[in-house]
Order: sequence, then C-alpha cells, then structure tokens
Amino acid sequence: MRHKVICIQPLHPEGMKVLNSRDDLEIIVPESPDPATWSNFLPGAEAICVRLTKIPRTLMEAAPNLKIISRHGVGLDNIDVAAATERGVAVATVGLSNSPSVVEHTIAMMYALAKRLPEFDRAVREGDYYRGRTKLSSMDVAGRTVLIIGLGRIGSRLAKAVNGLGLKCLGVDPAYTPAQIEAMGCEPVADFRTALPRADFVTVHCPLQHETHNLIGAAELALMKPSAYVINCARGGIVNEAALLDALNTGRIKGAALDVQVSEPPKPDDPLLACDRLILTPHSAAATPETMMRSSMTVAQNVLDYFDGHSLEGRIVNPEVLNR
Repeated sequence: MRHKVICIQPLHPEGMKVLNSRDDLEIIVPESPDPATWSNFLPGAEAICVRLTKIPRTLMEAAPNLKIISRHGVGLDNIDVAAATERGVAVATVGLSNSPSVVEHTIAMMYALAKRLPEFDRAVREGDYYRGRTKLSSMDVAGRTVLIIGLGRIGSRLAKAVNGLGLKCLGVDPAYTPAQIEAMGCEPVADFRTALPRADFVTVHCPLQHETHNLIGAAELALMKPSAYVINCARGGIVNEAALLDALNTGRIKGAALDVQVSEPPKPDDPLLACDRLILTPHSAAATPETMMRSSMTVAQNVLDYFDGHSLEGRIVNPEVLNR
C-alpha cells in the first residue's frame, strides 16, 4: 500500500529527496498552491505538506483518509488545528529548524536600530557624510534591557544570545514557571506591561492567537521609554500597526523593526512604508537557505515518522490524537 502525500508547494530539494527515498509514498506536487489544482487529490490523501496555504475544516472534510498535516514553519494560523484534532489528524511543525535564523534576524534588527544603520547609510549615499557623525546619535547595546514576550523555541534561545551580548533580559511567558524563566537567563515578569517602562527593546516571539492579537497597542506603547524600540519577528497583528505608526510619528518611541505585517506584501499606499523610523523586512527571518533546507527535511521527516510510528516529540502540536 502506498501513502498519498500532497506537497502543496515543492520542498527544498533535500526535503524532496527524503520523501522520494521511499517506495511506499505517492508524492503529488500540484502546479500551484491554489486548491483548485489539487483538491481533486484530497479523497485519497493521507498527508499534506503545507507552507502558507490555508487548510480549513472544509478541506479536511474532503480528505477522509488524512492522517497528518506537516507545516513548513512553526506558525499555525493557516491551519484549523481544532478541526484537525477533532478528526484525529496530527499537525506537526518544523520544531527548532528555523529558530537559529530568527534569533539572528532579531539580533540584527536590534543592532540596526540602535546603531541607526539605515539612516547612516542614507546620509552617506545622499552626500551628507558628516550628518551621520555629528547629528545622528547611535547607542551601545551592551548594558541595555530587552523584554522578550514569548519564551518558546525562539524566545528562549534569544534570551541566551542576548545575555551573551551583555544585555539584561526580562522574560514573560505563561507557559513557564518563574524558576524556568530564570533558568533561561531572564528575570521573570508576570505581566509584560509592568516591565515596558524598563525595556530598551521589546521583542515579541509568541504565536498569533485571539489573546495575542493587538497585544501591543496604544496603551502599551504609551508605557514605553521615548528611547525604546519595538521588534516583531513573529506574526503580523501582534503589534497594532496603526498604534505603532502613531507612536513612531509622534516620537512616543524611538524606532521599530518589523519582519511581519498584517498585509503581506504591504499595499503600495501602506503608511508604514513612508515611516523612516521603521525598518521593514519581507517576512524573511527564516528564509535563509540553511533554514529552508532544515525545514524541508523536517517537514518530510514528520510524514515518514508518522507512518513509521516514530516519535514526533517537539514537532507535533496536538499529541493527543496519537493516543486514539
């Protein structure tokens, strides 16, 4: 018997190599991620490998044999996990595969903001060489305080990295006890709002859920230092973009950096594009060749491990389905 696997988008060649190494898999790679090009394969599909394409309940209902959804990433806002769990479908992510790259990107954002790299670059290119040296002031990062909201795979590793760079780390995550947060190298914070006045950098590393939508809005930004920075390399919508733009334009905070936005790509008239206190990157924190290779291989391995009855620990988000 061959297991039918739909790869909604082709994986990195190393990931496809993992799948194609098995004779018991029938691999289907549609012409496009549009469900119209692959929905006819759903009735016999047992596994789906997916990046950003939405997998709602209706698609699962059209795949009665579906057993596992393997997500190329760690965010789950495109998958109806509750519906999958109800139907006994395992949902797995790439675990730690993208963590190193996102940690590095976050640190790069911190330094680019503190050292005002975009503005210095612009001054030199515009022929105003000495403006960068005399009128624009950068700051040292060592000795500053960073508040990390979310201490999972990425946030916990970021804490270790910034401690090594000489920053003081405050950490908040309801999934961990104060002792566990201390073990990560952070001063535990019960309510992140109480720590906002102390933070020089606020960086979010939590999933986008109902509780975290607009987690940082006007009220939270008003609590921060005028010299503080906000960084979001998690999901668009965790930081309220309208409130952030107002805080930047009025000097309420000094700067911000977003790798993610509510609208991706942003519309040409998006006011964020005109804000020179803001650094924008195209959801690229985890888009390095190294991460793409690691992630694709993990996506493929998730499928093999499920069919072989091997552990998915650290990757499965609804382990209760395995006990049915």
